[in-house]
Amino acid sequence: MNQSFSSLILTIFIMSATVGFSQKTKITNVEWKKAAQLQNADGSLSLGFAGPINGVSNAVLIVAGGANFQDKMPWEGGKKHYSDEIHVLEKTGNDFHWNKKVATTLPQPIAYPGNTSTNKGIVYVGGENENGLSNKAYILNWNADKNEVETKSLPDFPLAITNIALTHSGNIVYAIGGDEAKQSSDLVFSIDLNAEKPEWKSLTKLPFALANSVAVIQNDTIYVIGGRTKTLSGISDLHNTTLAFDLKKQTWKTKANISDGKETTNFSAGAGVAVGNESILILGGDNGTTFHKIETFLSQIAKAASEEEKSKLIAEKNILNTTHKGFYNAILLYNTHTNKWSKIGELPFLAQVTTTATIWNDKIVLSNGEIKPGIRTPDVMLGTIK
Repeated sequence: MNQSFSSLILTIFIMSATVGFSQKTKITNVEWKKAAQLQNADGSLSLGFAGPINGVSNAVLIVAGGANFQDKMPWEGGKKHYSDEIHVLEKTGNDFHWNKKVATTLPQPIAYPGNTSTNKGIVYVGGENENGLSNKAYILNWNADKNEVETKSLPDFPLAITNIALTHSGNIVYAIGGDEAKQSSDLVFSIDLNAEKPEWKSLTKLPFALANSVAVIQNDTIYVIGGRTKTLSGISDLHNTTLAFDLKKQTWKTKANISDGKETTNFSAGAGVAVGNESILILGGDNGTTFHKIETFLSQIAKAASEEEKSKLIAEKNILNTTHKGFYNAILLYNTHTNKWSKIGELPFLAQVTTTATIWNDKIVLSNGEIKPGIRTPDVMLGTIK
């Protein structure tokens, strides 16, 4: 189930975004460095992507898919571009480099799928592109001999879904919540990658519908942190919840609300990793302050009684977008043993939301994502837990 690298640290559990540490190790901080920046095929710097697939397969980091705005910002009429690109980052000693000979692409452009790195490969499910939501599921595997990323189809997911959370224990993958076309989902499914004929199986539903949450596994428990829920008004319900699903009993419990140790906070579209056997780290995210204001403007614009009122509201919304200071950048620690949250620091760069964290060579990887409305980053950041 895991690979031991040392007695205190350097254990990577084969489960979703998990770093291994001694139970007695006190986590005090995460130190960051920039490993690389995503590049275009011609070697120029990429704009970066929101909603990419980030995962590790056979000792390389794979960054694939995602969406960005290549010409103009969305409030200027820019069209969202969906990518089918696959980028492979290799590590030699302390140096990182992109493999420029990889020509493989995804089966179709996709952004905002759930994804998790198993020892069978990187599983990704759902997502969206210009044709709408997807119900497709695949495994990506790096084949060094062929210098290509191999793609294997999994059975179609039971519904078309985006912003779904994926995690895994061993070779069983769990898919949690997400957004359907008109509503958020409370459904939970699993699939056994070792089965002769893998199939999606329905599990106990979430206590409420939830999308854009973080899901990790620790001690036979799935922890689902934060998220948001679509509403008929168009203004999402944002959550500060920590939900725990006992894999043996197949039951849900509500744990302590997300907080910095002093004040609770809503949280969605962020990234997280499980550490050892009692800690979960949350790395930035959207606490919803500006998000709610923008959703409120969109709702008001849709109901505007005149073109003059509509233009005024659009102008006010655009000011919010263009003056956005960035997302919630706190690094929060949840102790699953004491059921307590605390803040251990802040990201020294703009928080990267709508991206998943993964573990590579015992480092936390935050790659690409959205850093302000419409603006992506090409940065691949590596975090060392202290």
